[in-house]
Amino acid sequence: MRYPLQRFIVQIAAAAAFVVAFSPAAVAEGGASGMAFLKLGVSGRGVAMGDAMTALASGAGATYYNPAGMLADRDSSRTADILVMHKEWIQDTRTEFLGAALDLGGEHAIGFSLNTTTVSDIEIRTRPGEPEGTFSTRSLAVGASYARRISDDLRLGISARFLYEQILVDEASGFGGDIGVQYDTPVQGLTAGVTLANIGAMSALRTESTRLPLLVRAGAAYPIDLSSLDARLLVAADLLHLFREEKTLAAFGAEVLFAQTVTARAGYQAGSDGRGLSLGGGVRYKLFSFDYAFSRLAGELGNGHTLALSINV
Repeated sequence: MRYPLQRFIVQIAAAAAFVVAFSPAAVAEGGASGMAFLKLGVSGRGVAMGDAMTALASGAGATYYNPAGMLADRDSSRTADILVMHKEWIQDTRTEFLGAALDLGGEHAIGFSLNTTTVSDIEIRTRPGEPEGTFSTRSLAVGASYARRISDDLRLGISARFLYEQILVDEASGFGGDIGVQYDTPVQGLTAGVTLANIGAMSALRTESTRLPLLVRAGAAYPIDLSSLDARLLVAADLLHLFREEKTLAAFGAEVLFAQTVTARAGYQAGSDGRGLSLGGGVRYKLFSFDYAFSRLAGELGNGHTLALSINV
């Protein structure tokens, strides 16, 4: 049975409004947010495609981009996906991600994720001259996700996370979550998605409040068959609005899969202060997929490198 589009829009809008209205983070004052690592992508595929993944997210990566995507691969005979990622980012920033998603018969799916970011060797200075030492900052998110198939065309998902941050001797903790949908539109192959992410609140870090980077992503993805090349082209685009920063970004991504084995990808983020062009690729072999992404960062920020291994069973 097809799910009426009008009813879908009304129910999702009501759910999002309810969650936002009763979230302490959602009613906090405007301004820049903390826990910036929650805005960074967690898969080689996603980063290479500019993180335009709201409609594309599937498997373990969906626990970050859009939890509804854990049920996206309904034609696949494989039911479990594990993703391991390592990212080298700005100024010795390192991010590690471990995620898993399990399809429970095609109607339900559950997922788990561990996302941690570390910045090492930050110099301690209380006066001019040589540094008095160094310290590290650590951010952590541990989460659980659930997805349900509402109809043949509509999937709904939620994620909940425990959050922790440490800077020198100061600590803060709290909880956050996401709600997302994916919809297979009446246009053959065209998928749309929406995610409201980082809803929640944290305790103060010493005397400073830590506001989560509340954001909404909306996007679409469309495949194009390149049968003459034994390939498939996939194009995707997302709009992302950061509520704290009062800023809107656009992300675009493209992927070409050759002979179901080798993948080439490119992406671009418009409106971002730090990111622009990204490139990458991957190789699939039986149960395994290996992906790499290169990100050209703005100004003197350098380059980012992302490595990811996915196991699909």
